[in-house]
Amino acid sequence: MPIPRPTGLFPPSRPSRAAHRRPPLPAAALAVLAVLAALVLLGGCAHPAQVAVPADRPLEASAEARALRVPLDDFTLSRLDIHTIEYAEDLLTRACMRGRGFDWELLPPPARTDTDPLHRRRYGVIEPEVAERHGYHVPPPAPDQQAREQVWRRREVLPPAERRAAYGPDGQGGCRQTARTRLARSIPAVDQRQLNGFIGDTFEAAKRVPSVVAAFGAWSACMKAGGFTYRSPLDAANDRAWASSARPEPREIAVAVADVVCKRATGLVATWSAADQAVQRAAIAAHRTDFDRFRRARDAELRAARQVIGSEQTGPPSKSTT
Repeated sequence: MPIPRPTGLFPPSRPSRAAHRRPPLPAAALAVLAVLAALVLLGGCAHPAQVAVPADRPLEASAEARALRVPLDDFTLSRLDIHTIEYAEDLLTRACMRGRGFDWELLPPPARTDTDPLHRRRYGVIEPEVAERHGYHVPPPAPDQQAREQVWRRREVLPPAERRAAYGPDGQGGCRQTARTRLARSIPAVDQRQLNGFIGDTFEAAKRVPSVVAAFGAWSACMKAGGFTYRSPLDAANDRAWASSARPEPREIAVAVADVVCKRATGLVATWSAADQAVQRAAIAAHRTDFDRFRRARDAELRAARQVIGSEQTGPPSKSTT
């Protein structure tokens, strides 16, 4: 039976004709694409950027990736917020488990900064070194993420008695459910499906904004100049050929590097991000009551989690000796 993992109650005018013109590609971009195309035609024997760097070393997120934000972030949980809630739930679970004669291994406390920012791959691969080393494959997790995964894996093999105490006989109860119920006591009810609908709908709407459609066209032309035919970055990232191997093949690396080059040559990420901002702000303004409710619920959930953590750090009051 899989171990259920908590995610919190909240997971993330007409344009001118000039907006539709495809800008010419810079000479530097064309030169890079020509090299990539040659590498692929030769069988991709050795991508030079991969030679000296261990493929399994986690890459720090770039400043560009860290700077990406969208208006809906103010109403949803960040990854660090989720870690905060998980840690509070763990503290409450441990107290319950100890009351039943067991201990409970805690997840690591929430970090101060996110090693893998939430929107790092919102617009596909945007970091050259990630493309050069991993293509479209998911890079290895950072050490803090690996430590969390190790705790989750150990929970998958708990002895039967501990497992029942933690999760109940059906996997939906026990001390974990007691902890979740405690954390949820003061959180106003919201429709999570409605919020998820806003997240998905605004993402799709941003892709249809004329400036983004034009940028996709310019990006596609740039890729074609390098010998790769894709209509959008999402088509390149979701190419089924990449799923055929556990590690990226030379062609995948070449496509991903070209993808990043073309995004930069065409200003695609800036254009797409601006459309995201506009579409989401419009949705928030049109549904202000709903979003006020989402924010109150998210803030209440985080407040409850932080109170649990603060109480643990403070400890019980000392007894007077007078």
